[in-house]
Parts: sequence; structure tokens; C-alpha cells
Amino acid sequence: MKTIILLFSIFLTQNCNQKAGTMELQEKLPSAIEEVYYQKWIGGQEQTGSGIDFHIKFKSALPKNTELKKIYFQNQEAVFEAEDTTNFIARFHQKPNSDIIMDSDPQKEYGNKAPEVKNKKTNIQPNEAILEFVKNEKVVKVKIQNIKEKELLAYPSARPRN
Repeated sequence: MKTIILLFSIFLTQNCNQKAGTMELQEKLPSAIEEVYYQKWIGGQEQTGSGIDFHIKFKSALPKNTELKKIYFQNQEAVFEAEDTTNFIARFHQKPNSDIIMDSDPQKEYGNKAPEVKNKKTNIQPNEAILEFVKNEKVVKVKIQNIKEKELLAYPSARPRN
């Protein structure tokens, strides 16, 4: 009887861990990476917001049965866009919240909504990312490390209209 209870508890523990968002990672990429970096940017106007562009360039095109889908990076996720067969970009965009009332009187700020925070438990460092591929209709995730950050790109503001 104790053996059955022990096996059942092990099964439940493993099942709960899988549902909690743990990812099985592979170590081999479908194609070697030539360059990978991210670049933060800020808009020059109040409503443009800010964000991060994540760039990855492979040495050769991905195999025909493989497609680069998503990235998990700095507690965010985004979908990749193909620029060509070897260059891909994922864009993380944060828009400013214009519905917040800021005042020195806290009573006037009543009713502000708390910001939504997307917290993905991926256990990765700020200079690491997890790439999600679909290979032969199966999802494959690969961790990459030592991602370089390029200098902040600050877009100029528009000229004032007269």
C-alpha cells in the first residue's frame, strides 16, 4: 500500500511540474547563429512608447521542415518575423499608459488600474533567451546565451507645428 501511495505522489509531483511551465530544452540549434543581439528603443513622441527589437541571423537558411516561431526574453514573449531566409526579428513594444491620473493629491489618483505584468517563469538570465521552433510539426525549444545589447536607439521627436 505504501508503494502505491509513493508512486502516486511521484506521478502527481511530475505532472504538476510539467503544468507549472517548465520547459524541456534542446541544446542543438537547427542552424548555426552568425549574429544575435537586442536593441532597446524609445520613441520621440509621447504616445509612441518604447520597446526592444531582438535580431537573429543564422549562417544558413533553416531546414525546410523547421520554422522559427517565438522567443522568450526578459520575462516577455514575442513572435518572430522573417526578414529573409536567414534574418529574423522579434519586437517587444511597450505603449505608455495614458489612462493613469498622476496628482500630488492621492484622492485624485483613486481608480487608476494597476499595470498588467506578464511573468513567464523561464528561469533565464537577462542576456539569455529561449527560441521556439516548430520542427516536423513538433515544438522544440533551444536556449541561447551571451546575447549582446546594442546602444539605445532614440528616435527624434517631431518638429512642432506652427
